[in-house]
Amino acid sequence: MNPQIRLALEGIRAGKRTRTELLKIRDNAKALLDRGNQEMRLIIDEINLTTVPPLQAHYVFMGFCPDANFENRQDEIWVRDGVCLFDFVESEHQLKRFGEILPGDTVVLKKIEKFGETMCVYHHGTVTQIVDSKLTNKPYLRVDWCTPEEFIEVPLMACNGTVDVRSLETVEREMPAEFWTWLNREKLLNQS
Repeated sequence: MNPQIRLALEGIRAGKRTRTELLKIRDNAKALLDRGNQEMRLIIDEINLTTVPPLQAHYVFMGFCPDANFENRQDEIWVRDGVCLFDFVESEHQLKRFGEILPGDTVVLKKIEKFGETMCVYHHGTVTQIVDSKLTNKPYLRVDWCTPEEFIEVPLMACNGTVDVRSLETVEREMPAEFWTWLNREKLLNQS
């Protein structure tokens, strides 16, 4: 193995890279892989398994009903299979957002309730791995899902798209205490 690759892998594994650095390294590695440098697959795979530091983790508010139709809901399939998918490739900016999700981020499945005001949140989970599908050539997320007993209605926080990524600071500032109770209920029950 190339010594530079070994050093890069060690730095990633040791947690010495910020979220921004990990994304930049992965983008560069993908470009080099596309040009034939197969060793770059090692770096991409390592980043796709490396959990970001908790204070750099993001919250992804993810729609799960194609065409905003509740009859098309995908959440039950995703939760059952431990995945989260984004197939709306026509939306380049949302595909880019989906591609910036990293292990350690929290995915919250949502549906807009009152347009411009509120959303209902149904499930949440921690991203454990990014997988590049050999079948579809698109990334998907492996997620450790939690299914709360009930869904709740919370502020929309301008989460009007299918993929809406928010920083910890934004979510802490905008969300009511009820959201944090809902999000942490399973952890609290397991500690009892």
